[in-house]
Amino acid sequence: MMRRYVPLLMVLGLLVSSGSAFAQNPGRNWGSTWPGGLNEGRTNPDIGYLVAQNWGLRPAILMDNFNMPSYSPHFPELANTAIPKFVNDGTDDLADISSSFFNAVGKGSPKAFRIAPPLLIQDGAEIKREAWTVFDTRFDGLPADQFEAVIPGLGSDVYHEAQRVHTGGIHERIQSWRWANAEAQDIIFQIQTYTYPETPRVPDVRTGERGTDLSPETRDKNPMLQNFYLGMHWFMQAANRGPSGGSHITPTFGNGSRPFEAGIEHGILDEVNNWDDDLKLMYAYDGNASDRTGTRPDGDDRGEPAPASGVPKLDEIREALVDAGEFLESEYKGRVFLHVDKTPVSDPNTLSDNWLDDMNEPDHEMRQPRVARWVPDASWITTESADMGAVHDFYVQSNTTRVERVRNVATSVESQQGYWEWMVTFGPWPELNPGESIHIVSAWIVTGPSIAANKEMGKKWSEGSISFDEKEAFLNSGLDSMKAAVAVAHKAWNNREVNSVVGLQPVLPPTPEWPSRVEITSGPDQNELSWDAVPGAASYRVYRMAGFETKPLGLRDVFTVNGTSYNDDTVIRGTRYYYAVTAVDANGLESSYFATRTLGDGVSPFRAPGRDITSVRIVPNPFQIQGGDLEQGGFNFTGQSNKLLFVNLPASAIIRIFSITGDLIQEFEHTAGSGDLSWDLMINDNNQFLVSGIYFAHIESRDPQVPGTHIEKFIVVR
Repeated sequence: MMRRYVPLLMVLGLLVSSGSAFAQNPGRNWGSTWPGGLNEGRTNPDIGYLVAQNWGLRPAILMDNFNMPSYSPHFPELANTAIPKFVNDGTDDLADISSSFFNAVGKGSPKAFRIAPPLLIQDGAEIKREAWTVFDTRFDGLPADQFEAVIPGLGSDVYHEAQRVHTGGIHERIQSWRWANAEAQDIIFQIQTYTYPETPRVPDVRTGERGTDLSPETRDKNPMLQNFYLGMHWFMQAANRGPSGGSHITPTFGNGSRPFEAGIEHGILDEVNNWDDDLKLMYAYDGNASDRTGTRPDGDDRGEPAPASGVPKLDEIREALVDAGEFLESEYKGRVFLHVDKTPVSDPNTLSDNWLDDMNEPDHEMRQPRVARWVPDASWITTESADMGAVHDFYVQSNTTRVERVRNVATSVESQQGYWEWMVTFGPWPELNPGESIHIVSAWIVTGPSIAANKEMGKKWSEGSISFDEKEAFLNSGLDSMKAAVAVAHKAWNNREVNSVVGLQPVLPPTPEWPSRVEITSGPDQNELSWDAVPGAASYRVYRMAGFETKPLGLRDVFTVNGTSYNDDTVIRGTRYYYAVTAVDANGLESSYFATRTLGDGVSPFRAPGRDITSVRIVPNPFQIQGGDLEQGGFNFTGQSNKLLFVNLPASAIIRIFSITGDLIQEFEHTAGSGDLSWDLMINDNNQFLVSGIYFAHIESRDPQVPGTHIEKFIVVR
């Protein structure tokens, strides 16, 4: 039998709403869930927040008196036996849970868009973005509906879908919706539909490693499923801020992350967990770890403040754009449940009464969820090490009252190191008959103060210029934003409708379309942008990032443009620039920033070739690795800390770099026709960085109109 499955990751964006008194930051990151998010290495470590769900969005499926067919992939010894308390908790995922039906596509689960992905042209070449790949077929092995790149009438901007089958014959469909709309950018909306098909499919390793096959025997031996439960299991904690710059769960807490190496791993996994039974909301926020001292003398590490100014370790995470004292974990993260069918339905696009509505369940002991609590990871019970009866009782909590099964806010005091896994169990449904389905509707939310606010308030707290109560009020503001996001999720669900392709879906007012084509070109002393007009657009916004393709909202330059072109002449030669263009309508709604963001090498302005070989210069000179970025008044090119730029070159030239002892270090051939050439990494032919010293550049013109040679001395200080 396989070991317990390593937690899979579902990426959620750090997104916010405007529901608190403190500045919030819409659309920080959608990671892989919204194509092209900010989760990358040069951004604030707190931009990405990954939610680990053990066995990756896979529930525990429980029932009574299940008659195992003759083929049992998980427990062959149980074939042809009646199991009083049956559980499939996904411990052996190869045998218990099939892979997605979309695997035949070869690219994982498909995504579809409300608007066709745009065409991006950067310096004459199309930018290929794998995250915006679309799929042609919906799934393999079931009725083959077409899954187009664009779904007319889609209720959100991006849509994902996955489907699996489970031991026991349950078919699971997971649908996710994401919006560019500012009020909903902190939400990933999800409908999970569990169906007992007329002719079930089951995982079948005989047909392949993650194979599946029809199993009429399952239905014949189980004409109905009795006392059916669904147990949801996940955890949502910032365990590590890894090399890619995102908060994420790893088995070894913090290893490999910049903050860990910088010595600020002090308070990870100290989440305070909460269940709000009125909102049906499970949420958590960073606590003050009882066994760590943090970066402040008083030992308060709530919000994970970065080191104060003057601490040498802070320099080691400068690339992550972390400021002195900045709060690195101010978010509230949670999952709100919106609808659970009280009785199974025969049409997957219809609903029964909402079992979460206490008005629909007069019996207090039968109100939903049945169980809502958090459990230390070490105390979790699975079929890997326990029998099905014990695991069944673990999820169901037999012989208890609902008050005992549901944790409320007053009991949420788990502020210490370690995984605390969340459990929410629904049921029982007395019968689930062939052809019937159950819907569970929820929304994932990660929300909190903006990065700019985290920097500002963290600095003040670090310097002692705000009180403890003011600091706590700032960090507590995330709960207001969480509740505002819950209200938006309800709004989307209340507006639900049936779409001809995806079926039942939530709906929010659409943002404007993004430009269908955007072109960015390096120009002479400027970068030139143009884009296709968007119907209904009142204006456009041009976002500019220097040095890196991703930056937090407060660190981007923004220009408002009324037409469909813009020449950016406030740029520095040699710096790489990245842009995004959005459309804004008369109501202030804005299209997705991520849709048109450029990638790769970006664009860089240049100057016409020089006409005098003696005018060639090298910048910066002297070069100092600690010279600071140009954006902050320093000398080095932003985002390219090891770079020299040769300027005023002839249209064609040979450049040879020599050490002070006359050794040839590197040779370049300049044929671009411009006056600029960048030496991006400052490495020699042996792939080593230039060490401190004096060097000489010998420039030999190959331009007949600019004859001659020139020697330029430059200094490198490491």
